[in-house]
Amino acid sequence: MIRPALTIIAVMYITGCGGDSYSEQDLTPESELGGPSQVDIDFVNTASKSVDYFVKQTGSADPLFESATKVATNNDTEMARHTISWTTPTPLMLDIGIWDTNTQSETGESLEVMLSRSDKLWAIAWPDNDELVLSTVKQQPSNQEGKYSVRIFSHTNTRVQVISTAISSIEAQKGQITPYMTIENCSGELFFATETISLCSLDPGKSYLLVTDGENLLVAAEEK
Repeated sequence: MIRPALTIIAVMYITGCGGDSYSEQDLTPESELGGPSQVDIDFVNTASKSVDYFVKQTGSADPLFESATKVATNNDTEMARHTISWTTPTPLMLDIGIWDTNTQSETGESLEVMLSRSDKLWAIAWPDNDELVLSTVKQQPSNQEGKYSVRIFSHTNTRVQVISTAISSIEAQKGQITPYMTIENCSGELFFATETISLCSLDPGKSYLLVTDGENLLVAAEEK
């Protein structure tokens, strides 16, 4: 049975008041040093509920979960981007947290991440049994002309197979991202467990993060 990609992510640019611009923080006045560094955080929601995202600089006395540090909200299978600028030459340390939009319960864990100039980060909200979980991984595109380069993030342990001119198989571990796999044809080559996954709505020659519940493709998001 062929399972199509349920959601192909297109970035939603969000501000605290709505609109079509992206969310942005400037942590250090640009006048203090030369040109600014900038990182993008792409929040991917596969938690089957609306999620709020919070970001603050590590070491700040402010609590993480408060209105001033909320940078985005999105629904299931949606993505929102938050951009941060700073002007010190050192990497940026951030605390990132999530909670359920409706209950406003800090059931999701908070993480500390270190980002350098021009880094792009995936921050994935997903369910682990009844718990809301946050996982982060840096974006690392690995484009190959005419082929699909994919990394898989799975909610459960699952077997991933590519059946083409050669057969390759890996075990995707729950909450971890796999190495890149190369797909030559968009249909009939990629399997999650026993389910055939179609990539025909994606563009060959690009790299993608694929999020699965172990069998179904929930989100396909381009790595840049």
